[in-house]
Amino acid sequence: MKSMNRLAFPSIRNLAVALVLAMVSGGLSAAQGQTSEGPWQTLFDGKTLTGWVNPYEWGKAWVEDGEIRLQADRKFFLATARAYRDFIFEAQIKMPEGKSNSGFMFRCHQQPNRVYGYQAEVDPSERQWSGGLYDEGRRGWLHPRRDDAEAAQAFVQATKGAFKRDDWNTYRIHCVGDSLRIYVNGVLTTDYMDTADRQGFLAIQHHGEQGKIYRFRNLRVRELKAPPALTGTMKGLPLVFFDDFESGATRWTQTDPNAWKIVTEADNHVYSQYQRSQYEPRVRSPYNMARVKDLKVADFVLQARMKQTGKEYGHRDMCLFFGYQDPAHFYYVHIATKADPHANSIFLVNDAPRVSIAQERTDGTDWASGYHDVRIVRNVSSGTIEVFFDDMDTPIMKTVDKTFGAGEVGFGTFDDTGNIDDVIVWGK
Repeated sequence: MKSMNRLAFPSIRNLAVALVLAMVSGGLSAAQGQTSEGPWQTLFDGKTLTGWVNPYEWGKAWVEDGEIRLQADRKFFLATARAYRDFIFEAQIKMPEGKSNSGFMFRCHQQPNRVYGYQAEVDPSERQWSGGLYDEGRRGWLHPRRDDAEAAQAFVQATKGAFKRDDWNTYRIHCVGDSLRIYVNGVLTTDYMDTADRQGFLAIQHHGEQGKIYRFRNLRVRELKAPPALTGTMKGLPLVFFDDFESGATRWTQTDPNAWKIVTEADNHVYSQYQRSQYEPRVRSPYNMARVKDLKVADFVLQARMKQTGKEYGHRDMCLFFGYQDPAHFYYVHIATKADPHANSIFLVNDAPRVSIAQERTDGTDWASGYHDVRIVRNVSSGTIEVFFDDMDTPIMKTVDKTFGAGEVGFGTFDDTGNIDDVIVWGK
């Protein structure tokens, strides 16, 4: 026999009071929501709709066979009773046959008979925009844009095959600061920066197709903490990239993929260049490099938390790469224990073995233990390059060079090991 539980939702008249109480109480307690996977909290216990509210005067929601099921003849959303700020939200959805549409709301707002804000699209139609970003009740399509046929075509081409029409689909929504990411069945479909909403509720949608039942299961959330440095702009440049590696490293390309992996430190994930690479550069330059895919910047600020995990010696290092054109044309910063012609400097690789170009630099950099904040500031028109280590007011290296303009950015070592986390790029 099928298990079925129904819940009487608060009336519209009492909804505002219910939402205030839910915000104060925090909805599900940590004890109720904690799973065996550490920081993940369940949003649905498989038996009841505790922790969820229906802000509408219509729409039916119930629990059956460990699933939340929605039915309606008008569009409505079932929303969480508490709001979330920075998080990863995961859920599975299975759509009914025939014409249908749905979505997962996040950082959204709710009022009586209205839910609006960010939505991860669920689109089983021939349009194939599943995993797109829609601003429900406000600006409409953000990614892809409805008025950009070329972008829409590129979106479909990049995500084709991710959504499974007649099966369960896993959505993962990763929000930290202004960085919004949507994954469908492990495929990154949306990587977008937006400042409209910093906090809000989560919700699931029935689009209003009369008589059809929408099914949801395995809903959970993992709350994250945005790094203090993650702001919308830095030195007049907009935020263009952020990665905390809590959703893997699919946005990176490596000279030697076997030298890199995601590792867990407590409840945190970092990107580890954990062994020496087998890559052999054509000209003398670092062996280990991981670069951000599909990102080129001219003027930029590049910042990350970095941890050197090798032994102590004069050339104990980690590197930051920028202005990358190809394997024989790029800049890199080599941060090492002692400075010499080949260490602790800003280097130029221009179809020849690397050359130190730093005009000012310290005698060496102490990696000590643990993580350090490292930053590069580049201005192409003036040619200035400044490097900072922990102290963001006083650079440890400076130079002026205009050899390369816009290029890719990345991290690695010459032939050591180390970890990176909380990579932020502001640029244009």
